[in-house]
Amino acid sequence: MRVQVKLFARFREVLPPQAKGQATIDLPDGATVGHLLDQLGIVQPVRLVSINHQPETDRGRLLRDGDQVSVFPFVSGG
Repeated sequence: MRVQVKLFARFREVLPPQAKGQATIDLPDGATVGHLLDQLGIVQPVRLVSINHQPETDRGRLLRDGDQVSVFPFVSGG
């Protein structure tokens, strides 16, 4: 299965610079949001995952072929 991924802020750094935070990722059937984050090497806290433009908080949610996944980190500052 293939999913489209768009990463924001510091998460963009897990992909090559020329990818500009976007990639098509191959995953095995039955993969979840958690599997995707693990495959990307994202271990930092995630603020929001959006699947097909809908917020998703369950890391165990099954992904489907063609899903569009956006990943946003927590933002801090002062």
